[in-house]
Amino acid sequence: MPELSNATSFHITHYRRVWFIGVLLVAIMAAFQVYDVLKRRAIVMDMTEHAYASLARSLADQTQRIVEVADLAVSDTVRDASSIGLRGTPLGTRLRERVSQLPQLQGVLVLGVDGRLIAAAGATRPQTAAHQTYLTVHRDNPSTAIYVSSAVRPQDDGRWTIALSRGARSGDRLRAVVVAFLDLDYLSRVYGSVNLDPGTEVSLFHTDGRLLARFPGGQAEIGRSFADQPVYRELLAAAGTGTVVRQAEHDRRDFTYAIQPLAGLPLKTIAAVDNSTVLKPWNVSAMHSAVRTTLFCLSILLLLTLVLRQLRRREQAEASLRVQTALLDELFESAPEAIVMLDPEQRVTRVNREFTHMFGFTAEQARGRLLTDLIVPDDLKQEAHRMGEAVRESRHTSVETKRIRSNGGRLHVSELGAPIRGAGGNIASYAIYRDITERKLAEAERAKLESRLRQGEKLEAIGTMAGGIAHDFNSALTAILRYGEMARTLAPEAGALKRYIGNVLSAANRARTLVDQILTYSRTTRGKHGVVNAVAVVQEALDLVRASLPATVDLKVELPATGATIIANPTQVHQLLTNLCSNAVHAMREGGTLSVALEVVDIVRDRELSHGLLAAGHYVRLSVKDTGCGMAPTVLNQIFQPFFTTKELGLGTGLGLALVQGIVSELGGAIDVESQTGAGSAFHLYLPRSDADALGNMDAVVSLPKGAGQRVLLVEDERPLMLLAEEMLATLGYEPAGFTRPTEALDEFRADPARFDAVVVDYLMPGITGLDLTKHLRVARPDIPIILMTGYEGPVLLQEAFAAGIDHVITKPLALQQLAEVMTKALAQISVR
Repeated sequence: MPELSNATSFHITHYRRVWFIGVLLVAIMAAFQVYDVLKRRAIVMDMTEHAYASLARSLADQTQRIVEVADLAVSDTVRDASSIGLRGTPLGTRLRERVSQLPQLQGVLVLGVDGRLIAAAGATRPQTAAHQTYLTVHRDNPSTAIYVSSAVRPQDDGRWTIALSRGARSGDRLRAVVVAFLDLDYLSRVYGSVNLDPGTEVSLFHTDGRLLARFPGGQAEIGRSFADQPVYRELLAAAGTGTVVRQAEHDRRDFTYAIQPLAGLPLKTIAAVDNSTVLKPWNVSAMHSAVRTTLFCLSILLLLTLVLRQLRRREQAEASLRVQTALLDELFESAPEAIVMLDPEQRVTRVNREFTHMFGFTAEQARGRLLTDLIVPDDLKQEAHRMGEAVRESRHTSVETKRIRSNGGRLHVSELGAPIRGAGGNIASYAIYRDITERKLAEAERAKLESRLRQGEKLEAIGTMAGGIAHDFNSALTAILRYGEMARTLAPEAGALKRYIGNVLSAANRARTLVDQILTYSRTTRGKHGVVNAVAVVQEALDLVRASLPATVDLKVELPATGATIIANPTQVHQLLTNLCSNAVHAMREGGTLSVALEVVDIVRDRELSHGLLAAGHYVRLSVKDTGCGMAPTVLNQIFQPFFTTKELGLGTGLGLALVQGIVSELGGAIDVESQTGAGSAFHLYLPRSDADALGNMDAVVSLPKGAGQRVLLVEDERPLMLLAEEMLATLGYEPAGFTRPTEALDEFRADPARFDAVVVDYLMPGITGLDLTKHLRVARPDIPIILMTGYEGPVLLQEAFAAGIDHVITKPLALQQLAEVMTKALAQISVR
């Protein structure tokens, strides 16, 4: 036995020595071959970099000459403008001669300092916006000798160009700007005349990253910015005036880039070649060398394999067995899912660490027990038995179900069961469990968010409808209210006519309040907010509530002494309380107790409420409780939906609670509702608290500011409203000139723009809107104050109005105080301008 052991040791040592020598020989040969191949590749790439650096310089020189020829035309035109003056006809004749002699030019034009076109030649006519760019550059930067734009494509031509401009100056004063448009198609044709190797691409870029010319191909990408691509961003950002060569990856291919800037111009030429094309001959040579080396090495390895095959087989088999055993054990124990091995009777034979962590049973506690007795709930044992039968029938099973932990808690899991087959059939089975509790919770939360999203879309649709009708309705109310007020002034004091007119005005004011309520609900308009003493406002609202309470309802009020100040509009607080009290009284048809409480609370951590998330902070909580019929859970989930109501037909619109939710959301608060059928309801409104003192009474009567006979152009398509507005302006001391047709008003204004001191226009008019009319008025007289009248004042409309040149916006129905203040502000701006 010792001899056998010594012989085995000798053979192992000999095997390792021979194997080491053979591997060392193969490694040396392979390393030498790799070094030789890489050396040849480095030589190829070095030659390529030198060649393409020369190509980039050559293209840059050629492009420089083309641009310099175009710039020479610009410089000659500047000299002509200085020598013969800015007379269009002689200057235009010389421009046409230069354009006809230079095929690279699409056109040349001369612009005055006011942006007007003095002379032009060629087909290109850029828009006025482009003119302003050239003028701005040379006017604001006198040191700029030549300005080169990025790629532009005029609408009347469609051919890509770049603009070269120079300023014609008389001393330090800019007299004109000369602009030449270089045809980028001409540059592409020039690049196409160069004899390029396969895989080569030459391009011209502006330093802002936009492609100006490319050959071959690339016409569809002219004008596109490549600044967002890392390769081109790095190349274009390279500093210096010399040629820069880079190796970079683009579109998953390796390229050699050579970039050369043009002296004094924001242009750079790039010559690029696909390295796969350059290295194709090298690849063939490398492949041949690799094949030869591989065959020789394989021969050596095959010889070693034949000599030492038996010993290697034995060692490999033993090592493989050890590795496989260790891998299987580690794979089983380290699996992220819980795994349990079962015998044919579904008894546990082995569990992994994740099973112990997930279900709380140790390996000793689980071994030998039936799986159904271990983790299956009683109500799901039938399901587990069916899965066990399917596995015994050699079928795979997969199900999402629930299982229990050792402490009795339930888990949502996905279970996969499968048999383990041997030569004679099933010898065992296994089950894999994954905890999907978080996913189930996420799905439930997603369903909740989808429900809220649908609710939000419904609110948005209703808000759009409300905003659409506001303009026309407010226009009608303007005439009713203003003419009604005038009629009531003229009516006899003790007569029935004055009483009748007062009733009409009361009804119109209620209609205006209804429009304000709809707009507040739709969030298309918001009142002015300020610091409000919530106690005082609630007391005022409760005075109105008490007057309408049935005798069967008792009112209990709890209000704090101080500290309950919020940022809001007092009208909004009135609406909150009156709507909640109205619903509470409706829920107590047989009588009961209505409780209203106001208290100051501090929330130290975020809290989930029944209808929203309440962030930590300082709040004033307004609570309205009743002892009425209460609400079922299905009703509770829908109470804030618009037009949802439990009242009989004709007794409610379903907008009250929707309005409450809209106001609370606008103020940055949240709502918590508690209700049970037959046990009453409680609404808790959390409104952000302010530390500032409440504002005083802002309703003090002030005198109306009046004009001094200024003439005002008034445009209103509805004649009654136009006449009403004329009377209001005349009352305020202005001289109005009213028109119902915008075109007639525009003609009158254009005839003598200086005759008018201000303009008042309606927003919606047939054929042309007030914003379109404003643009025409601004052209005739840019400094005239313009006021827009509208029945719908939303954020989008305000943004469009100010962008069109409107100075002030007033809402219908027109109020004399509002009109007087706006007119005073508008006329005061004339002196500033």
